[in-house]
Formats: sequence, C-alpha cells, structure tokens
Amino acid sequence: MTDFLKLAKNGFKLYGLGQRVPLFVLWLLTNRCNIRCVYCNIPYREYKELDTKRSLEVLDEMAEAGTVRVGMYGGEPLVRKDIYALVKRAKENGLITHLYTNGALVERNLDTIKQLDGVFISLDGPEEIHDKYRGKGTFQEAMRAIEVCSKYVPVFIMTVLTNENKSSIQYISDLSSRYGALVNYQPVLQVPSLSTDVTDYKLSHEDLKECIEKILELKNKNPRIALSKTYLKRMLNREPNLQKKGHQLGIVKCWNGTASCQIDADGSVHSCLHINDTEKALNLEENNFKEAFEYLGHCSCTTCNVTCSVEYNFWLSFNPESIINLVKLMAQSKNYQKVAS
Repeated sequence: MTDFLKLAKNGFKLYGLGQRVPLFVLWLLTNRCNIRCVYCNIPYREYKELDTKRSLEVLDEMAEAGTVRVGMYGGEPLVRKDIYALVKRAKENGLITHLYTNGALVERNLDTIKQLDGVFISLDGPEEIHDKYRGKGTFQEAMRAIEVCSKYVPVFIMTVLTNENKSSIQYISDLSSRYGALVNYQPVLQVPSLSTDVTDYKLSHEDLKECIEKILELKNKNPRIALSKTYLKRMLNREPNLQKKGHQLGIVKCWNGTASCQIDADGSVHSCLHINDTEKALNLEENNFKEAFEYLGHCSCTTCNVTCSVEYNFWLSFNPESIINLVKLMAQSKNYQKVAS
C-alpha cells in the first residue's frame, strides 16, 4: 500500500500540478562488461562511473525526488563490487528495483539477486544463435541464471531481435512458459554511442512486420509476453524510414524528461540515452539528482520503438489496453503484487 500511495502522491504532482517527477529511472551503472556482444558498443566506452559513496547518495536523492522504480543495467551491473550495497540502499529507500544482466555472474551474486524485485536476463535464441552474438558458453550461463533466479525473484527474458534470430520468437515464448518468466522482444537498434554498426543485423521492414505478427499471435496464447497489443500494433503499422521521411506518428507523448530519465555511467543525467549526444546534461558528480532531472528538456520524439520507453509512455498517457496489459502482468509478477495490494 505504501508504494501505491507514493505513486498516487507523485502522480498528482505530475498530472494535477504539472510538475516534473522522475517516477522511472534507468541507470547505466557501468560501461564495464564481462562479455562482448556483437551489436553493443558499451564495453568500448570510457570506464568512468560514480563511486560507491556518490552512488548511494544518488539513490537517496532519487527517493526524495519521487522516484518509484529504478532499473540498473550496463555493461554488466554485477561487475561492480558495490552492487549489493547499491541494491540494498535502493530497497531501503522503497524503490522498486530491477537489474539487467547477461546472467554469467548471477550465482556468485545471489545475495544481491534475492533483494531485487525482478531480474532481466538477456537471451537471444537457441545456443548456436545466442553464443554467436554473445560469446561461446554464454547461452548455458544465461539458462542457468534463469533457472536459479526464478527460485527467488520474478524473471524477465529480454530478446534482441535481428535478421538471424527472427525464427526464435516461438522458442523464447516457450521458454518463458516453462520457467514462468515474462518475456520482452526488442528489435535491434542503432543507438549513438551505445551500439556498434548494426546494419548487418537489422530486420528489414517486411521481416519486422512478420515478427510483430508472430508475437501478436503468440500473445493470444501466452500471457507472459510483456509487450502490449497497443505497442505491437503501433510497430505493425509503422512506416519504414519514418525519420528520414520526416513523418511523425504522433500516437503517444514521450514522457522522458518529464516523468522518467536515464543516467549514464559517468553520472550525466539525460532524458534518454538514445539521444544523449543531442542534449546538454548535468552531471551527478557536481549536481543533486533532482536538479539534474529538472534541467532536462522535454523529449519530443514520436518515432521511438524502444519497448520500455514506449510502454512507459502508453501507461503515463493512460492508454486503456496498455494499462490493462500492465495489470495482467502485475498479477503474474511478485514484484508488482505489493504495489497492487
């Protein structure tokens, strides 16, 4: 009930008073990573990150600013030696805390995992495909992580869709049912500073439509597919090269910079890391989190297909189907049961 009241209070500030409230924060804790995925550039960026003392302070400042949920990712967040302390502080502050991992370091960090409200584990398909993208042996590590984590916390399987694993959609869906995990599919993206050149991996417009149609078909059978039908239909009706043509979908407002933000590994606060090269940002080394958040401009993107951002936008815009989908997911995931109680 406490979490619900906190959400209601800050929702009133956001909608009733028109104030900015960083309800949802994604924090890239580190650029360091123990593996090298072919489409990810993050491990090749500068290894600069906030130290433990400042990171703990930032978590306190998030709670004071009204944050409800923090997602910790990388790189690989479990390479940070202070990850247990960071998750512990987040939970002490009442933050719904999720962690994104490749799974390889899960078993040696079970004390950290057990504190979480959910863990997102990357899995791109059967062993041959997954290991091709992420390195030999990583499939077995990811599968072991799914098996172990599912004993303690809700598990979310994260699959990056490419032109080579598009036939694995059914396989991943079946796995989610077997382990009681939720599953999310994300088309591979070309992201400035975060990804390598993904030209060789991107889905054609026709292949993307086929993938979305397949996911829509499976969603009618598998309630653990997390994507809302609203999002999927938006992607299905999306025209190719929208940004190049200058078109705007105009379907949903982007709330990044108003109700959510992202923190880069060096401590800079952005409305969205996908456009971090186009906006000025304050750094948490010198600035309070709330100050850095309120400095942000409003994001005006309308062509985004980043699943987490678009789904947040649908929720915050009170899209009926997306909210109903969220409620159904809440019923299946222990980390949201406390919010709904």
